[in-house]
Amino acid sequence: MLLSVCCLAWLGEAAGADGLTQPTFRSGVELVTIDVVATDRSGRPVHDLKAADFELFEDGKSQPIKTFEFIDASMTPTDAILPPGIVTNDLEPGGIFALVFDEMGVYVNEVQNMRRAAQRFVENALLPHDHVAVVRAGVDSAFTLTADRTQAIEAAVAATGRRDRGIRLEQPGGDAGVGDSPTEFDGRSPGSAGRQSFGVLAAVVEKLRPIPARRKAIIWFSRGGELPQNFEQIIMEGLNVPLGRDDAALTRLINAAREANVAIYTVDPRGLVAPGTSGAQAPPASDLDELGTLRDLAAATGGRAIVSTNDIVGALSRVTVENRAYYLIGYEPSPDTAKKPRSRKISVSTRAPGVELLHRSVYLPGRDANAVAPDVLASPLPIADLPIALAPAAVAIDKKKRAVLMPFEIGRDLRDDTAVEYTAVALDPAGKVVARASGKGRAANGRLVGDIGMPVEAKTYQLRFAARALAPEITGLAFATLKVPEGKSKQAECAGFVFEQPGPRAGLRQFTREQPITISTLVSADKLDGAISFGLGAAGGVPQRLWPVKLDQPLANGLWRIALSLKAPLPTGNLEIRVMRDDLLLADSCIAYFASR
Repeated sequence: MLLSVCCLAWLGEAAGADGLTQPTFRSGVELVTIDVVATDRSGRPVHDLKAADFELFEDGKSQPIKTFEFIDASMTPTDAILPPGIVTNDLEPGGIFALVFDEMGVYVNEVQNMRRAAQRFVENALLPHDHVAVVRAGVDSAFTLTADRTQAIEAAVAATGRRDRGIRLEQPGGDAGVGDSPTEFDGRSPGSAGRQSFGVLAAVVEKLRPIPARRKAIIWFSRGGELPQNFEQIIMEGLNVPLGRDDAALTRLINAAREANVAIYTVDPRGLVAPGTSGAQAPPASDLDELGTLRDLAAATGGRAIVSTNDIVGALSRVTVENRAYYLIGYEPSPDTAKKPRSRKISVSTRAPGVELLHRSVYLPGRDANAVAPDVLASPLPIADLPIALAPAAVAIDKKKRAVLMPFEIGRDLRDDTAVEYTAVALDPAGKVVARASGKGRAANGRLVGDIGMPVEAKTYQLRFAARALAPEITGLAFATLKVPEGKSKQAECAGFVFEQPGPRAGLRQFTREQPITISTLVSADKLDGAISFGLGAAGGVPQRLWPVKLDQPLANGLWRIALSLKAPLPTGNLEIRVMRDDLLLADSCIAYFASR
C-alpha cells in the first residue's frame, strides 16, 4: 500500500483506552467520513492525535466517533520508482489536486505570476505519487488526474488572461473562442463554460465527488469574481464595470464542495493587494470585494485563501503538506424525519493545545452514499484490483500519420486460461476520446501479455487502459501520458521505445536471449547533430557498448526514427538502452529498461 496508515480502528470492537464499546449501526444508515487536517501554529501536520483528542458535532450536538484513521502520504514509497517508460496501477495516489485557472477573470499582466507559481508547484511541490489535474476556464479543457507532470505543465504554461481583451463567444453558451467538443464520458468538459467561473469550479467538484474517503483539493487561480451576464456588452462598449459576485452561484458552489468533501484553496495571482493603503495607491473597492470572495470560498470549504502575498509558491507548498497528512473521522448521522433530506452542519474540535483544524462543514444525507460510481474507463483515479503495467510509445505510420503502441501486461497470479478483456482509449488535451481499441485473450503463467495500437495525431494524450478478468471478475485501470511528436522540439525528446522480437514473451519488456531483437524510438528535435549512438549496459549503470546511428532523411521536419538490431544471443540480465549524443544521454526520455533471460 502506498498510504502509511498510522492509526486505524473500528473503535469499540473491544473496550479500549478510549472506553468506547462496539458501535451498533441502524439498518440502511450510511457512515459519514470527514477528513480533518490538523496542523500546529507553524503549519506542520500533527501526526500523533488519537480519537479521544477530537470531538465531532452535528448541528451543535456531540456525536460519537465510530471510525478513526490517520492517513500519511507525505513520504514517497521506495517501490514508487519504476523503470523509465513503464507505468502501473499498483500504487495508490498520494495527494489529489486540481489546478483551475480562471482565465476570463485574470489580467494579461498577471498571467506570468500565475504560470510561474503553477509550474513550480507541479515541478517542485508534488511528490511522484501525487495526482494532479489542470483545468483552464475559457477553453474546452479536460479533467484528467495524472501522476505524470508532462500534460499538467503544458496546460499550466499555456494559461492566459483575458479580462482586458475583447472576448467573443463563437456560439451561445459555447467556449471563449473554442467550440464545444464533448467527451464520451460526459457532455461538457469542466472548462467549457469558461465565462461562469463558479460553474467551472462546480464542474471540477463533480469530477472529484466519486473519490471516497480522501481529501481532495482544488487550487483556484483567480481574482475571485464572476463575469456578469452582460459581459459582452461591457467589453464591446468599454464600460468600466467590475466583475460581479453572484451570491446565489457562490452559495451553490460552496454547498457542492462541502457535500463532495472538496477543499478549495484560492490564489490571487496579483500578489500583494494592501487594503490598508490610501490615496492614489489605494486599490479600488472592487478589488477588495474580490479578495472577500476568495476568502469566503476558501473558509467555507476547508481550504485557505492565498491572497495579499508575493510568496505564492511558499503558500502552495503548505497546501501540499495539508493534503497528504490528515485524519479520517467517521460518524453515524442522526435520523432525518423530514420528507426531503436536509443539510447538517458539522464541526470538529480538538482538545490538543495549539492545534488548528481544517475540514468540510456541511453534510447532506444521501449525496455521499448515493454518488454514482463512474464507468471503469471514466474513473478519476487508477483501479488496482487487477494489476496492469504499460510501456507506451509513439510510432510513425508514414511521414504524416502517427500512432500509439501500448505493450501491456495484465495480472500477476491469474489462473492459466483465465479469459481477459481489455480496452484502451486516448484522450486529447480537451478530454475528447479520439481513439479506442479493444481485445481479449487468455492468461498464461499468471498473466496476459500483448500490445495494442491506436492511430492518433501529434498531441499529448492521456492513455487509459482498462482490463477485466473473468471467473472471478476483477477489474483494473491504468493511466499513462504520452507526447506524440510532430517534430522540431526545442529540446530533443524520445517518444517511447518499441521492442520487437519474434515469438511470445514472458512479461512486459521481458525477452529471450535466444532470439534477435530490434529496438527503435522516434526522436523529435529542432536539430539532431553531433555523434548519435545507442548505448547498452546493465540497468542503472554506465553503457558498456555503443553503436553509432546513421541518420537517414527525417520522417518529417525535425522527426527521426532511429533503430538498433541486436543479433542472438543477447546479453543476459536487467539491461538499459540509451540514445546518446557525444557520449551523453540525449534527453531524460531517451532511456528504457528491459530484461533478457
